[in-house]
Amino acid sequence: MDIRFTPTQEEYRCAFRRWLDQHWPNASWPQPPGSEEEARFQIDWERRLHAAGYSGVAWPKDYGGQGLTLVEHYIVQEELGRVAAPEGLNNIGRELVGPILLAVGSEEQKRHYIPRLLRVDDLWCQGFSEPNAGSDLASLQTRAERDDGDWLITGQKVWTSFARHANWCILLARTDRTAPRHKGITLFLMPMDVSGITVRPLKQITGRSEFNELFLDAVRVPDGLRLGDVNDGWRVATAVLGFERATTRLYRQARFMHELRALVALAERRAPMRLADAEFRRRIAALFVELEIVRYHNLKIVSRVVNGAAIGPEASLQKLAWSEAHQKLAALAVDILGDDFFACDEAAHFRYIYLQSRAETIFAGTSEIQRNIIADRVLGLPR
Repeated sequence: MDIRFTPTQEEYRCAFRRWLDQHWPNASWPQPPGSEEEARFQIDWERRLHAAGYSGVAWPKDYGGQGLTLVEHYIVQEELGRVAAPEGLNNIGRELVGPILLAVGSEEQKRHYIPRLLRVDDLWCQGFSEPNAGSDLASLQTRAERDDGDWLITGQKVWTSFARHANWCILLARTDRTAPRHKGITLFLMPMDVSGITVRPLKQITGRSEFNELFLDAVRVPDGLRLGDVNDGWRVATAVLGFERATTRLYRQARFMHELRALVALAERRAPMRLADAEFRRRIAALFVELEIVRYHNLKIVSRVVNGAAIGPEASLQKLAWSEAHQKLAALAVDILGDDFFACDEAAHFRYIYLQSRAETIFAGTSEIQRNIIADRVLGLPR
């Protein structure tokens, strides 16, 4: 496998790196984490990226994108991760809503919604998971019923990231309760400013409230906001989830490598004796190798997409790898920093990583679900 970038692609990387050097704020993000001030900071950063031509990189120019390939998109994501810039509040819009609109949206939907989400005129959340339908998403019970050409949607969603900031939601609802559980599900675009919607933030162990509950009481949604065919939402949604697992975290390998180097630098100042220990050095090296493997798997997926191949079940390998690697990084920070992990101001970010990474093997499909997919659809093991 030839993993070298072309000279043109390398120049694209250099140009973006120069732009980052001039425009990425070196100061700390606004505090406290999860505050309205921090949210405004992230939205402003996304808008600056868009104005400079570094969002929607692989999307058609007709819809406000840059008309390049997933290779250039990957380069942008890798460079953002290198400097630990934020993923942004609108990553659901960029990484899920945009791709699914491009795949199954009407021409009118594409021309209206995609430019708006790139400009961050609209912020999106994802109404898929429910209290009894997380990894087993086909068990969802939120229902959509016909009413004078519209749909009335009633039910409850949970773990809805950024719902308190969003003005739109991409939502799955059951439209035929007599059909088998993988059938009878439809995908909708739901405005968040209509009557019948209650958003309740969930306080997380990190202190943030990125997750939310959504309560839907006969929310009226026009049929023109349906995505794809009626009762075909499961097929569309699984394509979305495959894209999410395979491409939405291209940025994270580079960011985790940045965090690993920052941890080593902190340990050099605060715990040099532990850093000299052979076992800690082995763990650091093993994690470095693991993150490099994630990068090569990123490149393989990018290559497949650029060459017209579909994203297959091997996307689960990617999600499993980065989520568990991040937990290993957090555990390494605890062990190598010792008491300083809990008491040192410089270790605050690693304390956040430790708490946040607990969720990363759960959201977007648990590690158990990923292993089942890999066993069944990649390795072909007997059920």
